Amino acid sequence: MLELSVDLSAEQVLRECGRRGLQVRSESALRSCRGGRHWHLCIPGRPGTLELNECRGQVSVKVHSKRDGGWAGALAAELHALPRPSR
Repeated sequence: MLELSVDLSAEQVLRECGRRGLQVRSESALRSCRGGRHWHLCIPGRPGTLELNECRGQVSVKVHSKRDGGWAGALAAELHALPRPSR
């Protein structure tokens, strides 16, 4: 399993994923973090899932090895490498 921190807000990650053609398949509370959120993102018609977690302002992406679909791990690495936008 690959899990990487991201220097963007969850909303910024969702926008970046939308620009790349991903859609939110599900959104729920993050069980391990009170008030946290958890998303599953996919590319319609293709296998693979990118998970997005937000807990107390900390954002991470996760890809299970059997759910990479040939794209999710590479996208997680791209999101991890993006710098925090300046204000």
